[in-house]
Amino acid sequence: MGHEVHLVSETVKDLIEIPGVILHRVKPFRSCFSCPAEVSELIDQIAPDVVHFHSAYVPGNISIARLLRRLGIPYLVTPNGNCARVLLKRRPWLKLPYKYLLERPYLNRAAFVHSVGDREEIVHYGVKAPIVEALNGIDPATLPSKYDTSYLKKIIPRFKDRFTCVFVGRLDIEQKGLDLLISAVASLGERAKNFGFVLIGPEWKGSQDRIEAMIAQQGVSDSFHLHGPAFGAEKYDLLMGAEGFIYPSRWEGLPFAVVEAMAAGQLCLVTPASDPAGLLAPNKAGVVFPATERGIAEGISRAQKLTDEDRRKILEASAVIVEERMTWDVIARTIEDAYRQSIS
Repeated sequence: MGHEVHLVSETVKDLIEIPGVILHRVKPFRSCFSCPAEVSELIDQIAPDVVHFHSAYVPGNISIARLLRRLGIPYLVTPNGNCARVLLKRRPWLKLPYKYLLERPYLNRAAFVHSVGDREEIVHYGVKAPIVEALNGIDPATLPSKYDTSYLKKIIPRFKDRFTCVFVGRLDIEQKGLDLLISAVASLGERAKNFGFVLIGPEWKGSQDRIEAMIAQQGVSDSFHLHGPAFGAEKYDLLMGAEGFIYPSRWEGLPFAVVEAMAAGQLCLVTPASDPAGLLAPNKAGVVFPATERGIAEGISRAQKLTDEDRRKILEASAVIVEERMTWDVIARTIEDAYRQSIS
């Protein structure tokens, strides 16, 4: 859109080039109170009109924001789901003081807070700053032109005649609700043999062994397949070779995997937390169920029983949401307008 964009990455790793973006790398730091000279000098060099922070609970961002306020440079924050109330239940003795003393004041001094579908959680967190909603997006041109829909059941032949669902994402048991999914499938008893679930993605803090143990302990090994990470065409062949895409998360900002599945034209089975901005449920654009063992069991059973006509209507409604709310052109214009208002 003709703007000069700088991306500052706090890392020791090599940076991945992004066309049209000027990249900078700074040494990692964790101080809430003192902005490193390296970062201060970089801000002076760039002289930004506006600064956009991503994620929450990043102490270094708070020190940078303090510097920006002194310089009169507006900033905004995208929490990406990290204001979720469920997260405060983890190490509350640390997170609650941090929230009230540092994180919430930092958010409330922002020009605006950017919601990617987590507005309700941001408001509940106590944010009084303006909230601008723009979902995560996708460029349809990046999708494969065709899919090998036979690939999944070729490599997992026992799923050939089953209603099969794919999960794509890191195997974070608690956040992604994978323990709930396994228990839900176990609760189906003999009916579990009518379903197949393919978990695609890297393990998370040793999660693969734990997931395999859960599956074995609950007697549903025949209904699950852990594929490991998949990329590019293979990922989409696996996705589109299934009957549905499942994302049983307890909390989210907006998972990009859901956006990809919707854009590719796959039926999405999601919890309210992973329903993008709550758009699927009211628009009948997916199968939405509570993030509970019973809710997930009922949701996958409901999806299996959809008629071809039901499925067609759901996918048409999903495609409209992608076109109207999830293309980068729409998202960029929404954020650009908010940037302009913040500096006016």
